[in-house]
Amino acid sequence: MPASLQIRESARVRRARIVVAANRPVEVVVPPGTPAAWIERFVGRHRPWIERRQAELAGVPSLGLQRPGVAWLHGQAVPAPSGDATAWYRRQARRELTEIARSEGERLGLTGWSRIRIGDQRSRWGSCSSRGTLSFSWRLVLAPRWVAEYVVVHELCHLRHMDHSPRFWRLVDHALPHRRRAQAWLRLHGAELQAYRP
Repeated sequence: MPASLQIRESARVRRARIVVAANRPVEVVVPPGTPAAWIERFVGRHRPWIERRQAELAGVPSLGLQRPGVAWLHGQAVPAPSGDATAWYRRQARRELTEIARSEGERLGLTGWSRIRIGDQRSRWGSCSSRGTLSFSWRLVLAPRWVAEYVVVHELCHLRHMDHSPRFWRLVDHALPHRRRAQAWLRLHGAELQAYRP
């Protein structure tokens, strides 16, 4: 196993996952009680992916999210709130992402969404249901606003195409020409956002 490996048990996960972020040890998140031998085999099977990901992230500067007394909005440090920081982030995310969905939906003529849900999804940044519910991770408000805008526009485009067909990507590219830059930012820094604990 990699020398700098951290194991974290979490009752919130049903399946094991590996987090590789810039300037951080490799983290394996597992359900409580997962045997050490199973974790070792799991990491061994994913070693090539871990090494590719570490090579990709080599030299990527850390965002430095884990600073005492500091919270993050749109990639900028702000004074940490008093009280429950996660609840504060969720409120910020609901306000900010709802605002983006409304303004971008009107701009693009994609206004068929019914409501917005804010969660802490670990496998995706956002989703769009067939009933028009847009779901987003609160962690998007840690990222620069243009990155959050990409995720919101991506999900709004699913209101027209509920797939990732060429037609869908043409719509996304027309709506947001910088989407590849936003995707690249999430590939480089997404794991650090996911690893952040308020």
